[in-house]
Amino acid sequence: MNRSFVVLAVLAVLACGAGYWLLQQDDSPQDISQAALPTLDQKATEVDRITLRNAGGILLNARRDNDRWQTEVYLDDGTQVGQFPVDREKLATLVQALAQARLVESKTQKDSNYHHLGLQDISVSDSLATLITLGNKEQSWQVLVGNHASVGNNSYLRIPKQAQAWLSDRPINLPMTNSEWLQQPILPFDETDFSSIARVDGDPWQIYRASVNESFMLINKPPAQELKYAGVLDAVALNLAGIHFEQLLPLTSVDWESVIPMVMLDVTTAYGHTFRVEIAKQQDSAFLRITSASPTDYWADWIYQIPKFNGEQLNKNINDFLLGEAQKEAKQPIRSYPIDEGESPN
Repeated sequence: MNRSFVVLAVLAVLACGAGYWLLQQDDSPQDISQAALPTLDQKATEVDRITLRNAGGILLNARRDNDRWQTEVYLDDGTQVGQFPVDREKLATLVQALAQARLVESKTQKDSNYHHLGLQDISVSDSLATLITLGNKEQSWQVLVGNHASVGNNSYLRIPKQAQAWLSDRPINLPMTNSEWLQQPILPFDETDFSSIARVDGDPWQIYRASVNESFMLINKPPAQELKYAGVLDAVALNLAGIHFEQLLPLTSVDWESVIPMVMLDVTTAYGHTFRVEIAKQQDSAFLRITSASPTDYWADWIYQIPKFNGEQLNKNINDFLLGEAQKEAKQPIRSYPIDEGESPN
């Protein structure tokens, strides 16, 4: 057989093979990403438990009861002290992010390199990872969430018991402490829900309104006195409704007899709730507790550590609402007097 013919035949076969391979490549998906947690996107609305753990212990152990999410509350030493509602919006954002997350770039498979990505097992004392467990009545999903990438801010992920680490296509944002995702503010009322707020210690006063569409009135206001400004009383309700806590503490954790009282308020809502709010301070800390509320009011079972500034906003005397003499004079229009110009110069 002619040698040239053999060479040509071999080249033709190779060319056909290369062409077939290229066609196969063109027909294959170009997006090589994969779902981080397969099937979660189809079951996201059925998730009824979410647990976050890190090297320090449990960050969140939330369970859904109908439409209400609650989590276990822990002290710094890991002692469980009760349950408290969780911010549902933050949980929904987390589940949505995990359901949509895709693994887009493979990283290391070596244990020794996991610490660069914050993906060491949480059994390692200095691990920066958070182990997330999601579940419903039928199945569960787990993923380790590590650092955010320096470019793009997307999170590094690894499935437990798998060696491969990945870069995901989105950031997975998590709480830093056990209390960070608890429901805020303290009271489950808007400022428009309050009908009466009365100070019952020190220099007592009471503000009241007959309906939500009215402004508060100061009961027993001296007739000759004016309010400092139109919304000075409404600001009390706004400040009370907006108080956030820094730490949630069991009722037995603070000796109320040893702290310095700041203010005591009796509160009534338009829905018939009546309760007392007490605020006290100790050095640089302020604490709030609620008494005389209904036994079913979850928010009455705790002592709340709050910013001292928030306590001071409610620590008002009646004169703080009224216009002082100096302010009255400042509001008076400047009197004008006739000017004797005298004779004009020639």
